[in-house]
Amino acid sequence: MRLARPVKKSSGFSATKRRAAVLACACCLAGLAGWVRLAYATTAVALYSKGFAVVAVDGRVNKIGPMIAGHESECKLYVADGKVAVAAGLAEEQDVGFDIRKILHIALTQSTPVPNAADLVEQQVRRQLPAALQAFEQHNPAAFQDRARGSLQLLLVGTGSGGNVEVARRSTPYDPTRRVQSEDTTGAADRVGVALIGESGAIDLDLERLHNTNGWEGMDNPAELEKLARRFIALEVVDKPLKVGPPLSMVLVDGDGIHWVEPGACKE
Repeated sequence: MRLARPVKKSSGFSATKRRAAVLACACCLAGLAGWVRLAYATTAVALYSKGFAVVAVDGRVNKIGPMIAGHESECKLYVADGKVAVAAGLAEEQDVGFDIRKILHIALTQSTPVPNAADLVEQQVRRQLPAALQAFEQHNPAAFQDRARGSLQLLLVGTGSGGNVEVARRSTPYDPTRRVQSEDTTGAADRVGVALIGESGAIDLDLERLHNTNGWEGMDNPAELEKLARRFIALEVVDKPLKVGPPLSMVLVDGDGIHWVEPGACKE
């Protein structure tokens, strides 16, 4: 097996200007009893071949107001109808009824291909995000200014006809003058595809090492990619302990649907 590398880099999906296909992440924000709950910041990885994919995500959520006041665990994997999604960015603003989980649920439960489901989410996000951002800015002006150049981003994985893995990514900027980024890919039998969102600097360096040492050899089965996904998340936990943390949640996606490998903060 070899590492799938993008032919064309996209600024909306690149956390560093290295060789890995990386989806840059803002922070996952959500209102909670006078505070804002901040996944600061999600790290998620999808490793995929033609017939299967492994999707893993950290579980740390920081609770902030004027300052970070503590953290808790939360499920960041949304699973329905043979698809799994992870969102990074403004997740919830109660004052205006914005909730990315509800948007994801509606899109995932429709019997549409993965790219179409991602488009449905992106369309709803574009309609609702401006009001959510305005409300968030009113509650947390300093935090908003720190993240105003961010975006709400999505990683969605499932299988299409013939059981072939499909991966879709969308990035909707908070700044309306910037364009939405979109990327759709499918798995291939002769290489491992990599899709990352969130904190990814340490993973990016490891991807360089794997590429330079032919470290992808033999990674043509789910067990090996599960080990690698765990390693990637662990690297970011060590590198960014205030932003990324346990518990890890992981699923296997194949032609038979979604299989929980490790629920972590999620309930099967």
